[in-house]
Amino acid sequence: MTELKKRILWQCRRGLWELDAILIPFVEEHFDALNSDSQDLFMEFLSFEDIDLFDLLVNRKEPIDTRMKPLVSKILNSYMKI
Repeated sequence: MTELKKRILWQCRRGLWELDAILIPFVEEHFDALNSDSQDLFMEFLSFEDIDLFDLLVNRKEPIDTRMKPLVSKILNSYMKI
């Protein structure tokens, strides 16, 4: 496992277990397949506050930043397949 992936996994540990249950498996199973732009976008996504991530991933609110829409969809689709 690369240092980058280890760092990303650490950042996926959030204050809400619902986020951990969605983000950690996504990184473990799909992060390496993302292109570098999508990986950078995911790292930016992790800089959001927990409550904002919760709204996007659990409450299924639309991202204000349209660049995040495909990423959020990809994360949710991977979670639904678990």
